[in-house]
Amino acid sequence: MATPSHSLIFLFLCLPAVLVKANILGDIYPCPCKCSQENETSLHMYLHQFPALPGVPNRNEYGVINSTEPIGFGQMYVHDWLLTIGTSANENAVGRLQGFHLQAGQTTTSWYMAHTMVFSDGSFAGSTIEVSGLLGVKPNGQWSITGGTGTFASAHGTIKFTNSQSSTATDDIRELDIHVFHTPEAVVSTPH
Repeated sequence: MATPSHSLIFLFLCLPAVLVKANILGDIYPCPCKCSQENETSLHMYLHQFPALPGVPNRNEYGVINSTEPIGFGQMYVHDWLLTIGTSANENAVGRLQGFHLQAGQTTTSWYMAHTMVFSDGSFAGSTIEVSGLLGVKPNGQWSITGGTGTFASAHGTIKFTNSQSSTATDDIRELDIHVFHTPEAVVSTPH
């Protein structure tokens, strides 16, 4: 004779299989949600930062908090950096990187950045990717993708950046390798 505890263990072990079988045979427990499969997209582009320095035409950042602390701790800029397919800022613009950067290091240069990559051209027009991370003294690094909209809904991934050899004193260029996972928004139709 089986004890109640043995019967419960048997029930818990067999219940998932029974429910799966019931769903296949009779669609007893229909799921109204049609879950989309996650997509993976790789992009390559260039970021153009026209620094807020004297003599720089067409600046695309502005200092909003100045600091008298060593190495500028607490200094903050808002930016609207240009994104292009090539190294030239005058052609193939595909969007903007809009947000802020804050000098967060007290003993070393370490800019915390939070920005939204806003696509304005091509098949991603109107979509966004949320990005955050650090920019320090090293010529390369990585930022986190923490969200997105449109084509890039529910985005996550990374952006690897390196300083471009094409950079000048008035155009600080970073090469971006973007690796993003995203789930397209599902269109759910309701029965009438």
